[in-house]
Amino acid sequence: MIIALPRVNAKHLLAALLPCFLFLARAFGDPGALLDRDAAIGRIEAATGRLNALYWSPTLNIWLDQPGDDLRAHYEGRLNPPWWPSANAVEVLLDYMTATGTAGYEATIEALYATQKDQSTRRARVVAELKRRNQWSEADEEKWQRRSQRKADAAGPRSRYYNDFENEYLDDSGWWGITWLKMHDRTGAPKYLTTATTIHAHMARNWRPDKGGGVLWCEDEDKQRPNAITNSLFLILSARLHQRTGEQSYLDWADKTLQWFRTNALYDGTGIIDAPGHQADHWSYNQGTFIGGLAALYETTGRKDYLDEAVKVTQGVLQRSGLALPTGVLVEKLGTEGDACLFKGVFVRYLAQLRDVLRAQKLHPTALQEIDRCIHSSVGSMLQHSLGADGLFTAEWHEGAKDKRSNFNTQVSALAALVAMLPDTKAESPASAKVPETDLYGKRTRAVTAAIQNGLLE
Repeated sequence: MIIALPRVNAKHLLAALLPCFLFLARAFGDPGALLDRDAAIGRIEAATGRLNALYWSPTLNIWLDQPGDDLRAHYEGRLNPPWWPSANAVEVLLDYMTATGTAGYEATIEALYATQKDQSTRRARVVAELKRRNQWSEADEEKWQRRSQRKADAAGPRSRYYNDFENEYLDDSGWWGITWLKMHDRTGAPKYLTTATTIHAHMARNWRPDKGGGVLWCEDEDKQRPNAITNSLFLILSARLHQRTGEQSYLDWADKTLQWFRTNALYDGTGIIDAPGHQADHWSYNQGTFIGGLAALYETTGRKDYLDEAVKVTQGVLQRSGLALPTGVLVEKLGTEGDACLFKGVFVRYLAQLRDVLRAQKLHPTALQEIDRCIHSSVGSMLQHSLGADGLFTAEWHEGAKDKRSNFNTQVSALAALVAMLPDTKAESPASAKVPETDLYGKRTRAVTAAIQNGLLE
């Protein structure tokens, strides 16, 4: 399945340009002003189209971590899907469809699930496509046949790794479990619930009291230690499975995991540290997933103390951790190398989840105001300072940022934040809005500059 970029017409072009000005106006005016909904949807569609045009592999039905769909490099082990970031990309698409009442990406997600669930089918698809592209030699065929014969002769139980979205890294598995549970919520298809429960069992088997308690980060011998992200994901998955199935064992796991956090003092009064014994290493995604776990516990039990704790942690993080600037814009204070450039988008997703619960229950208005300010300021700054002329968002969102790298992770992070903003948009037709060509300082806006460089405007 090939995902095409959305067709550009006047409305979509305007929708892509307008958000930058509206958020710029917010930065100097009312911080609670709402983004036009059509403009927000246009921006998300354009950013998603750009992500897919660069990174999607129609043969593998998943994204690769470098542009170009280089299946030869993948076959030779030099290029692979960004595994846990891809789970987050799927979750972004699911959240977007839920927020907009659409279904445009559902078939794509179904194809990804079918192709990636069983690794035995993927290799054959790649070989067939390489042959079609005339990138296959006689020597390749001989090696392939010998390899296939060795596998047939050694037939036995299949490897658990990269089947049913499990692998040796338990946090990777957790991301996929949460994602497929959301797909089950959307479609009602039992297979997605089965995958989520299978992943939960995989994680539960790796709860190791002899290694410090909690779920291990990785099954490899030299990496068998628990950390915050793996156990936060396990907390979310356990609580949500209890809500969906009513099975007490899942709630027991959630309670046990939360107690592990408390016993090991992973919340240090400022934020969630990365692992037991660490000091002040507050990564943004650890904050988001722990807050998300508490919110999930509240949703399945109705116990307000979980919500109160989520608010306490949120306010500590936003006020004291250094992850939010005085303007409210999020930063990754420990750096944006590697996968860390995706972390802020995860944080915003779970801040938005807590926001939605607080609004629905009309609780903690001060905390709600802080969350709103953080999300609005972060998305506004991101659109103003992070959107490049190539349609990709960069690693950092704040004014004066030095890291201008853009890649798969930075785009998914930005999309997660944009989708989280959707409930704060209002429906207005952008057709009647005037798109300014200069900002409040008289300089040409980034959006207009990008459009000119891409040949969309003169």
